[in-house]
Amino acid sequence: MTFIGKTLAFLNLIIGLGIVSWSASVYFQRPSWFDAPLEGEPDRGSSPKLFSQMKKETEALTRAANLASGMWGTNLKALEQLEDRRDRRKAEFEQRLVWTRTGNDKDDGKAFYKPVYEKDSTGKDTSVMKLYDLDAAGAQTQVLGEAVLGPDGIPLKGSETLLTNFSGDVKKVIELSDLIAEHRKKYAELSTEILKDEDRLLRMIKIRDSVQGELFYLSSFEVNVYETRETVLRRQRQLVNRLTELGGIGNKK
Repeated sequence: MTFIGKTLAFLNLIIGLGIVSWSASVYFQRPSWFDAPLEGEPDRGSSPKLFSQMKKETEALTRAANLASGMWGTNLKALEQLEDRRDRRKAEFEQRLVWTRTGNDKDDGKAFYKPVYEKDSTGKDTSVMKLYDLDAAGAQTQVLGEAVLGPDGIPLKGSETLLTNFSGDVKKVIELSDLIAEHRKKYAELSTEILKDEDRLLRMIKIRDSVQGELFYLSSFEVNVYETRETVLRRQRQLVNRLTELGGIGNKK
């Protein structure tokens, strides 16, 4: 027991001397925390630790924290507004995508509209497409540009409507093609008949020309016969009258 007690007493003495030395060192080398604040900037390579300096830093950090908190609240409000705007624009774009397929049933089936852009503070167009307006109560009103016209000058319809019309047009084209083929067949048949009738007409014209020529010939011949007969009869009467005058045999016909 005596040995253990002596050992513990010796260790206690050593530890006590160490604590005394550390306490004396801390006391003599303590920082000047309560000194007056320094004027100007500290020397290069030194980092003084003062309660007044820490107080200033704490106040500056507090102000920065308050400013950051205020900015966080402002930015949070702006973020919520942007998220609400994003949701509204997303719903509006989804609606317009539906229009591209089926058309706007509230606007005579029009499906595509020219973009309307938002204005900046100077009144110039920005690159952001304007989709709606908000009134004082927060109600949303759609903003639509002019309808996009097709080659025929009529507003374009939805893709499904156009596809339906295209299918109907294709069916109609097939029907018209069959009708054209049928008419071409009839045209070929009529052309053959026309050629036959033309050939018959040419033959009839030739016959008519021949008959007319013969008629003209006979008509002139009949005139000549009539003139000859009249001449003969007139000569006969002259001869008879002359013979009567001369005491001839008399008037004989």
